[in-house]
Amino acid sequence: AGHGGCSGKLSGVTFTQAPGPDAAPPEYVRLSAALLGVAPSALEPAAGPDRRPLADAFHAQCRQAAPAALAALLAAYGRTRDRDDPAAVAQRLLADGGRPRADAAGAGARLTMLMWLYGAWCGGTETARMPASAAFIDPAWRADRVVSAAAYRNAWIWRFARTRPMGVAGAPGAWAAPPPGLARFLAGADNQSLARRISP
Repeated sequence: AGHGGCSGKLSGVTFTQAPGPDAAPPEYVRLSAALLGVAPSALEPAAGPDRRPLADAFHAQCRQAAPAALAALLAAYGRTRDRDDPAAVAQRLLADGGRPRADAAGAGARLTMLMWLYGAWCGGTETARMPASAAFIDPAWRADRVVSAAAYRNAWIWRFARTRPMGVAGAPGAWAAPPPGLARFLAGADNQSLARRISP
């Protein structure tokens, strides 16, 4: 079930709009890893003293903006996680009969996966591509918004592209230079399957 990114019209989420700081349950972390096809230990960048884990932020975002989708996603994951390998679990969460799931669990899976990929809540993109998903998303959140600067900076799309985000300190200075090896971006991560899948 292929999914494109969020639309180009993203608005920032201010600190006061950001969901609360409760910790994400372990199931949410594991299903997030399955959706991305990486080991759970590879999901998060190295923790800093003032940085909230992305899993906590994304789980809180789902809980605020699409609580029914989050509950359905966690329930669907609970029914499948022990029966199949993570790739099969992800496929089951995202698709039904080769088509994107049109239920609450499918919406929750896509919204979670896209937050990890782009650092953005893709409520507008989701409802445009899957109109039935509007029933599972609070009307105030049926728009695409950057979750936070940390979410954008650590989005997985930059790792897959082997580059760093524009406008972030530490971005490569020589734009024409070949990208560095993937191992640099996954240093210390137990993530060999991902490296094999995206290496030429």
